[in-house]
Amino acid sequence: MAAVAAAGVAIAVPAYASSASSASGGHSAGSITAGDAPVRLDSARAEPVLIAPLIGISPRTAAQAATASTTCVRYATGAGWANNGYYAGDLVTAAAICAAESSGDPKLYVCDNAKGQIIGQGDFPPVNCPAGTVSYDRGLWQLNSAVPGAVSDQCAFSAVCNAKTAYLASGRGTSFAPWSSYDQDVYTPSIDPAQTAVTHLSSGTVTSAELGECLVPATQAVGGKVVIANCGSGAANQQWTVSGGKLQSGSLCATISSTSAASPGIVLRQCASQKIQQWSVFGLSQLRNAGDGKCLTDPAGSLKAGTQVTATNCIDAKKSDAKTQTWWLP
Repeated sequence: MAAVAAAGVAIAVPAYASSASSASGGHSAGSITAGDAPVRLDSARAEPVLIAPLIGISPRTAAQAATASTTCVRYATGAGWANNGYYAGDLVTAAAICAAESSGDPKLYVCDNAKGQIIGQGDFPPVNCPAGTVSYDRGLWQLNSAVPGAVSDQCAFSAVCNAKTAYLASGRGTSFAPWSSYDQDVYTPSIDPAQTAVTHLSSGTVTSAELGECLVPATQAVGGKVVIANCGSGAANQQWTVSGGKLQSGSLCATISSTSAASPGIVLRQCASQKIQQWSVFGLSQLRNAGDGKCLTDPAGSLKAGTQVTATNCIDAKKSDAKTQTWWLP
């Protein structure tokens, strides 16, 4: 699905660093150190920015590809990319790009010169690029140091923060045009190992077809409401374990609060062998509760964080728009 979402966004890979010196505060040719100030976000910029303007360092062996994919998938699902399609859904595509860019090394940096060429690489800390460097790409999704809105090295070399930044840069999973490895199809050899890693996932975000929304407990306690929140934080409370038909957050499970109400709210309860805690995939990625036969629902397709999710009559997804009941498990 990601490939379709990004189709038609064609960006040539320029010698992007040639304009990076002004964007990054006036770097001249010479070494760049990790202490350089980050660039603030240019919110008025309309066109996609190549957040990773150069093709990175891809795995060289099948074993490296498998290891890289496992790492990339873990952080990609944590950031909020949706597992919304077999073979090149958003999560698979994001992980394949990560592997192609960094071989799954969260500390990797690649030094770029004004001609758009790689002239050095290494592992942080420190960043030690040679003379002639005008910017450097960092971490799992190779975030460039000089693009508008560039994050600090502290964030870029943190796997969670890097993944969060990359997720937001992708328009919450709607476009992968900011990565050269995507634009030039260099990421495609990493799709198979990424799909394998995704297939074996048992934990991550539960994402909604309402763009950018994830399930999260309002409070991590018995009786705590299960609500929607903006994906992309990488927070631990957005991570769910899926096992035995249960949606588990920590030691607690998502449960319908009543079997008689028309649209019972979803809350956390101690995990137990109860039908009201059993969820199964139904229709087109809907989640049906075994206790009352109703489907997990985002009421009115609310995009307001903190809105409690409910269980309502399952929509026939073949006849109607079921976005409010469409959820993708990790």
